[in-house]
Amino acid sequence: MKLHLRRVVGNAKLTVEELYTLLCQVEAVLNSRPMCPLSNNPGKPQVLTPGHFFIGTSLLALPDHNLVDLASNRLSRWLHVQQMVQRL
Repeated sequence: MKLHLRRVVGNAKLTVEELYTLLCQVEAVLNSRPMCPLSNNPGKPQVLTPGHFFIGTSLLALPDHNLVDLASNRLSRWLHVQQMVQRL
């Protein structure tokens, strides 16, 4: 995880708040990964995630617009952090 985080951040200068936001979002992504199926019903697939052990249900986040292909110098600080999360 640390290797990929270093690759994504690179030489970017992040404030404490931006780094904290990035780490929290990366944590949510990692804790949303499926571990195994919860039901055999193909019409309503449910999976067990690490988030189930933390909060009792899966972590849900709405997908953002794809920012991976945009140049970093065109983005605001917030969108730059979101781009890092998407690249990870």
